[in-house]
Amino acid sequence: MNTPKKVLAALVITLMLVSVGSAWSGAKAETPTAEEAGAKEYTIAYVSNGPYTFWTYAHAGCLKAEQEFEGLKVNFYKPPQAMLEEQKRFIETQMAKGIDALAISVIDPDNMTPFLNEIGNQIPVVMFDSDAPKSNRKAYIGMSNYAAGRLAGEKIKEQLPNGGELVIFVGRLDAQNAVERRQGIIDELQGKPYAAQYPGQMTPQGKVEAGKWTILDTRTDGGDESRAKGNAEDTLVKYPNLDLMIGLWSYNTPAIISACGDAGVLGKMKIIGFDEEVVVLQAIKDGYVAGTIVQNPYEYGRTSCEVLYKLLTGQDAGIPADKLVDVPARFITKDMVDSFMETLNKQLAVGEFFEVK
Repeated sequence: MNTPKKVLAALVITLMLVSVGSAWSGAKAETPTAEEAGAKEYTIAYVSNGPYTFWTYAHAGCLKAEQEFEGLKVNFYKPPQAMLEEQKRFIETQMAKGIDALAISVIDPDNMTPFLNEIGNQIPVVMFDSDAPKSNRKAYIGMSNYAAGRLAGEKIKEQLPNGGELVIFVGRLDAQNAVERRQGIIDELQGKPYAAQYPGQMTPQGKVEAGKWTILDTRTDGGDESRAKGNAEDTLVKYPNLDLMIGLWSYNTPAIISACGDAGVLGKMKIIGFDEEVVVLQAIKDGYVAGTIVQNPYEYGRTSCEVLYKLLTGQDAGIPADKLVDVPARFITKDMVDSFMETLNKQLAVGEFFEVK
């Protein structure tokens, strides 16, 4: 008589355990673990405006973002000829592969805006370094290029307090960063009231009078580094009494340094640069360049990816009302070079990159 009772009791207990196990299993399915939640991969296409060394730091920032944000993958691209068509082809290919978001330094905002608006209607888009302000992008990450131009104008006045003649060198004047930097210089030298953002009016290319200072020309090279040196060489021949040369894109100042060295005027010609090319930093240490206005391409990479990742995952991306995520410019002088280089090497430690020396 005791045996049937024991069997019945065992069956009841077994059914209870199965029921509890089923309930627990169901609860687990509804509440995934952190590992399961992070299993989704988010792919960002990151598109620079050319093949320049400057973008190595942005690439390092992207790799850092991949380490910081679970499931993030960044497809990094440097258009080899710095052409709009290369940017478009890469983006079209990436869209066909199903990317989740896009970050881009826009080569030609006027002609790229309709295309980028189509992309922006499908996935989140942010811009860095060179903006397309009339597009539907979610944010611009970077310094105010106009404010950086005003800073460059201040440094020109410091180098030429009694006035003088100068020439500006840049890749192209259909890129927003070039337009704003150049205009910032002109407005500063002409003594216009200070503004942090570009007022929207570009002075035509050519000779520009600015009180005690004269901008003899703005030389463009179409993004061709060899042509950039040729422009500097031609300028030294054409204007033998030139006082100052300033390069607005990363490779322009190395080209100026090389041309001045070949002409035997290095150390006599006043030079101001943009960005942190190794040859420029060394020339500052050697006393051949007054200083360089630097951005923070590492943060252009890391912050662009962070903003897009948070948008994709429904988090607060910290985008201000004006959609400008500011990464301020700095002016690096001789006494700052060593500590600045140390910072660059720490940034590059995230991946297999060259060491800054």
